[in-house]
Order: sequence, then structure tokens, then C-alpha cells
Amino acid sequence: MAASKHIGDRSEKKSFLNIATLIRSIQRAEGNMDCFQMGMIDCDQVDCKWRAFCLEVYPAFNNNET
Repeated sequence: MAASKHIGDRSEKKSFLNIATLIRSIQRAEGNMDCFQMGMIDCDQVDCKWRAFCLEVYPAFNNNET
């Protein structure tokens, strides 16, 4: 019964993916600074694969919950 209660509790929680947090985790795994959408205006990470998204060229990832 405890397991079913746990499952019930889990279904009541809001489940969503924070894209910015995920991308920062990927940046760390790649050995880069984990600075995705942290407000760096003069970004010098020109080799970062997320740079265009971070600098809001693609605002689909714009997330105010950083």
C-alpha cells in the first residue's frame, strides 16, 4: 500500500522539464561553463553549441525560471 501511495503522490506533483537546467547540465558534461541564459551580455563562449539559443536568437528556450 505504501508504494501505491507514493505513486499517487507523484501523480499530483507538477511534472515539467526545466530546459535551462538541462542545458546547463549538458554544458558541464561537455566541460564548458554552465552559464546557459544566466544573463551574460558579452558571452565569449564562441564554441558553445548552445550560444545561439542562449543569446535569444531562438527565443523558444527563453525561460524566466532560471
